[in-house]
Amino acid sequence: KRTQRAAEFMKLIASLGPAFIKAGQALSTRPDLLPQEYLTELEKLQDRLPPFPTELALKQVEEALETNIEKVFSHFDAEPIAAASIGQVYKATLITGEQVAVKVQRPRCQSIVALDLHILRELSGFLNKLLAILKRDVDLKAVIDEFGALI
Repeated sequence: KRTQRAAEFMKLIASLGPAFIKAGQALSTRPDLLPQEYLTELEKLQDRLPPFPTELALKQVEEALETNIEKVFSHFDAEPIAAASIGQVYKATLITGEQVAVKVQRPRCQSIVALDLHILRELSGFLNKLLAILKRDVDLKAVIDEFGALI
């Protein structure tokens, strides 16, 4: 039962957006806070996130470069080689022949992360009380503030 709940928790965290995913990634390294079943599930957030559509990524690259993809790249992979909470990475070849990795931020990432951090900070008071009941002494507001500064 606990394994099933841990899997559901991981899926919930993954669906909530980049800052929650980052928080889940951080929690996956904290055996002092969560049981092993939860840690195992949250570890999946490290490298097994679904990508966002390549069409959106290509549009963002073109907007950032202020030109068409074809003018810069002779080849751009159709699928990302990695997808993470903040963005994803594509293999591409410049017109010069140089192979490069192109990192593309998830759409609306900055505004979503800012909102997520605000929500997490607001929830931290409640979560601190819950952790106290579980005899876990953590100042989540401080952790969230430090986390926000990092991302």
